[in-house]
Amino acid sequence: MIEIAPRHKRGLSLAGPMMNAAGFMGFADEYRSLVDFDVMGAFVTNPISARSRTPARAARLRDLGQGGALIHTGLPNPGIRKAIQLYGRKWGAMRCPVLVHVAATTPAEVAECLELLETVEGAAGVELGLKDGLNPSEVAELVAAAVQSGSLPIIVRVPFQDPVLAAEAARSAGAVALTVSAPPRGALLAGSDERVTGRLVGPAFFPLALNSVLSVIGRVDLPVIGSGGVHDAGSARIMLTAGAVAVQVDGQIWRDPASLERIAEAIAEALSLTTPAAAHGQT
Repeated sequence: MIEIAPRHKRGLSLAGPMMNAAGFMGFADEYRSLVDFDVMGAFVTNPISARSRTPARAARLRDLGQGGALIHTGLPNPGIRKAIQLYGRKWGAMRCPVLVHVAATTPAEVAECLELLETVEGAAGVELGLKDGLNPSEVAELVAAAVQSGSLPIIVRVPFQDPVLAAEAARSAGAVALTVSAPPRGALLAGSDERVTGRLVGPAFFPLALNSVLSVIGRVDLPVIGSGGVHDAGSARIMLTAGAVAVQVDGQIWRDPASLERIAEAIAEALSLTTPAAAHGQT
């Protein structure tokens, strides 16, 4: 077993290190016909906010080739209350822990989300997604609002920009683990007057993501979930070797949903051959 939250009173134990990144497998079991959830260490929901959001109006997906894409969605979701009504029972029936990804907007809305999730049996923990451009005091305020509003373990997904500063602030406010990191923002010109912006995902992002993971692990004493550009068993193993306790797969799931299952099975086999050092947080 892998313990994501060793310092938390409830803990958060995973059967394996592989999971999806928020935004790539829906809100519950939408991918049940494409992915065997039993091989996953955890399932991470699409981002959920206190209030409902509609999809972005502008261009939402631009294929960059070589497995990369620029994605802009607007984080569409039904809002926390409706999400619990629609998916709460499904979360409870899933055979791997469910991490509800909460989009951190304001401290008051974060607190509202956490208070409601406290009553949901299927929620094993919360991944709190931070906005870009927050200063350390703003990060601490949002994380503290989540920590103080319930007993669920709080994992904080830090922005790609200045991940160490955000990670240090999250730790000081009570986060039990970190996801490093959110995808970076990018832009393209699709004509003389059309600009396409969004999040960059795909294998080309992997070296940047790995660099962020290494920088945070070297500075912040919390378990780290590596996220960004992981696309095969080799890149997942590199994340674990770097010190991550678990790994998220993002855009590769859209291109080949079954790849998550293959990666999880390969990593499980590799870990079964290692010694206690399978040290990446295993007990």
